[in-house]
Amino acid sequence: MKFALYPTPDFLDLDGWKRLLDELRREPADVAGHEAALRQAETMVEILSEPGAAERPAEAR
Repeated sequence: MKFALYPTPDFLDLDGWKRLLDELRREPADVAGHEAALRQAETMVEILSEPGAAERPAEAR
């Protein structure tokens, strides 16, 4: 079975992920879920920073 994900435009917003990552880095590390949120933001910035990442279909990710 194959699932196709169609993210909202803000999901692919590199600048938005960078802002969130900066915000998370300024927060105290003892906030619940902080590490997981930080890892997710770092991963999304890395993925969306790849050349052509925003143009690739969601199925390819």
